[in-house]
Amino acid sequence: MNQKSFKLYIKNIELLIKNINKMRKNELLTLLIILSLLFGFIGCQKNNTEIQDDIIFKDISKLIIAPNNDSIKGVCRNLIFEIISENNIDFTTILTSNNNTIVCDGNNNIITIANTKKVSPLDKKIEILETSNWTTAHNLSLDDFAGKGEKFIGYRSCEYPNGENEYYYGWIKIRLSKNKDTLKIISRASNRTKGKLILTGQK
Repeated sequence: MNQKSFKLYIKNIELLIKNINKMRKNELLTLLIILSLLFGFIGCQKNNTEIQDDIIFKDISKLIIAPNNDSIKGVCRNLIFEIISENNIDFTTILTSNNNTIVCDGNNNIITIANTKKVSPLDKKIEILETSNWTTAHNLSLDDFAGKGEKFIGYRSCEYPNGENEYYYGWIKIRLSKNKDTLKIISRASNRTKGKLILTGQK
């Protein structure tokens, strides 16, 4: 509704209010309907002022075959996906970050299963937000993803450009084979609107 239509709405309502004593039951009902539409319009106007998402999506398509590792970019440190085996029969998968000297202010957090260092395999359309169970990305197990098809890792970057915490939420989609000897990093996305949640799979 544009400004001209809105003013016309108000004018009609004022006219109806002046004549309210002369109205019959049907006319009063009409007034109530108009008022409901007006409040609905105001509500829509408020929704339009909400901060919009700024989703950055990237296809990755990296395949890791045991025993090996590969990485994707994180904040200050890369996120490293590694398949480890001592006997080339039994495998375990680890998500960690490199140990290079940090040359910027920030770190990476991952959603884990409560009270463990196991990354939580997330389904599609799960909210990733401040109240999730966050753990620093260091030697976390990905074994719970094994044989479950395409699942999501909940991720956030923690940045401190002005000495205050700024969080940006995202997801990483992976697929880990049943015996954990093959891992595919499929894609990722991040909401670059500060502090705003993202749904797994949201682009």
